[in-house]
Amino acid sequence: MYSTWVSRLKGIILFPTLFYLTVYIPLAFIVYLPYWYKFNCNWNERCDTIGYERAEKGIDDLTSFFLHKGELVSFWTKKEKLHLGEVRDIFDNMFIIAIICVICLMLTFDRLRVSRFAIVNALIIVALLVVLPFFTTFWRDVFHPLLFSNNLWMNNRFDLSFYIMPRQFFKYTTVLLIASSVILNLGIWSVSRRRIASPR
Repeated sequence: MYSTWVSRLKGIILFPTLFYLTVYIPLAFIVYLPYWYKFNCNWNERCDTIGYERAEKGIDDLTSFFLHKGELVSFWTKKEKLHLGEVRDIFDNMFIIAIICVICLMLTFDRLRVSRFAIVNALIIVALLVVLPFFTTFWRDVFHPLLFSNNLWMNNRFDLSFYIMPRQFFKYTTVLLIASSVILNLGIWSVSRRRIASPR
């Protein structure tokens, strides 16, 4: 009975752990590296408005700031600096949670369960696409009020964020994050299934 209880507890821990990591890892690549921001500037007309060189410098500042390697020294308004400081704190906490999840994953790892949970994760994450038709409402009335107790996130034409990260940027980022997380989970499911089918 004790072993059954322990097994169930491991499963309860493993499922959210795997879910979190398969969402966080793609998010970290998107947030901490400049490539996605700069790629978006290729089709974002607002980047053309301020000039690609200025936009690129702002993006480099932003990713360095999130990595604690620099400050927001170029073109950023005081309001943006305060808001992005709050955002960085959230990402810092998410990183700490990710480390805890890695430890939990190592302690509760079970290939069969990982295979099953990865498929469930992929289905749950795909279901998040339902927010896309209502993204503006979700972004404005649900997401930000849930995370922030102020309106510092609201951009205007004096903010650099207005040009390099318009709302469409976050919508496309959501699609990329969902797609990346689903692919990652399907990859985990495929690898785990093959190893289960071909035991040593």
